[in-house]
Amino acid sequence: MATIKDIIGSPLLLALVCGGLLYITAFSVVYLLKARKRALEMGITQKEINDIIKSSLIFSVVPSLSIVIGLVALAASLGTVWAWWRLSVIGSLSFETQIASSLAPTLGFATTTDMMNNATGEQFGVVMILMSVGMLAGFAVLLPFGKKLMTSVDKTKGGNGWSNVLSGCFMLVLLAVYVPVLLICDTYQALVMITGLIVAIVLGIVAKKPGMAWLNNFIMAGSMIVGMVSALLWTSIF
Repeated sequence: MATIKDIIGSPLLLALVCGGLLYITAFSVVYLLKARKRALEMGITQKEINDIIKSSLIFSVVPSLSIVIGLVALAASLGTVWAWWRLSVIGSLSFETQIASSLAPTLGFATTTDMMNNATGEQFGVVMILMSVGMLAGFAVLLPFGKKLMTSVDKTKGGNGWSNVLSGCFMLVLLAVYVPVLLICDTYQALVMITGLIVAIVLGIVAKKPGMAWLNNFIMAGSMIVGMVSALLWTSIF
């Protein structure tokens, strides 16, 4: 019978993940070239395009630093290849960790580490399927209603402020789902979250000062990195 280690270290899984990442990279390059061509047709200069690309690179690369740290953390419970795929394509550290943590006791394991060491291939297949299907649920809403939602939001910009209400409600829902879990279920998670929140607030205040607007690009990465590093401190204290 196949074990979890047979799957996460298999050449087949590595080949499938590499193939998927190559496809996504090629897809991105094709649409980058299409967007550049269309921008030039609309009269946008090459210098303006280059400025947009530079700002996009900063926005993408800097937050990815926290994702790399998340990859290291998630690899302990899911293996490097599967964690790489989840965090590279469509997933998040909080979602994958929550799924792994909730499924471990359901499958009869005390912790995700225990699951990582003793799960069968079929049991880990359950984890992989639920992670994939759970994240795809968003497309069930976006595909039929996404365009209409975006159009409705765009129409309200500068008007009655409905777009601000909608985005605010969205963030409140995320907070209502994740914050109680982090604060109640585990002391270390709560301390790490509070640490990251404090860092984000401090960086946000500093970024409002003259000449410090560039710091906005580093708030998410900075708060996540400091929060994760603080886990070492909290585990040593408590």
